[in-house]
Amino acid sequence: MFTEPGWCGVCGLPVPAGERFCRWPFGAGAGAGQPDDEVVPWASHSLAFMTELVELQHWRCPWCGDCLPDSPRGTAIDHIIPRVYGGPHRRWNLQLLHQECNSAKGKKITAEALELADAHGVTISMDIGHYRAGVRRRAAIYAVRATRQLGGEARDRALAEARNLTVFFPEAKVHAVIRAAAEGPRPAAAPASHTREALRPADR
Repeated sequence: MFTEPGWCGVCGLPVPAGERFCRWPFGAGAGAGQPDDEVVPWASHSLAFMTELVELQHWRCPWCGDCLPDSPRGTAIDHIIPRVYGGPHRRWNLQLLHQECNSAKGKKITAEALELADAHGVTISMDIGHYRAGVRRRAAIYAVRATRQLGGEARDRALAEARNLTVFFPEAKVHAVIRAAAEGPRPAAAPASHTREALRPADR
């Protein structure tokens, strides 16, 4: 028996002493005049909460950007700030990922995790400066490999982006940022009026 108030084991909402799960869907404190006499079983609660998450995410996996399946199979609830580094089991720290994306993310710290920690006053129990240095070191290695055929200027742009990197994960996004820097700024499109003038037949 839990003798102190805590947090729902599924959705992270607060629960009173003696309970493990909140009273779905009205939360730990039932709304006025709403009958809510029994806790919804864990499996039903989990499915309902996962449905809520996937709708909030517009059916997209935050890690890979692809669509999530229309059933819980193949998905996993993830802690944005990993539990191992002090991330709480609260609703604002939960998201739904593909199972393989959840495995790929593991205990990585994302830029979103740092923003959430700052917004909610969470102290991440690790040396963030050292962690960032490691991410940027791996990004610099990728920058060199990705620009072997592109010349010195492209390599310098890619390395500069790696050193100033503010996007940490997913790695596909990190790589995309570095490749874009290596390619350099794209030439600005010609104004529409100039384009029309160029296509107009010469006056005779």
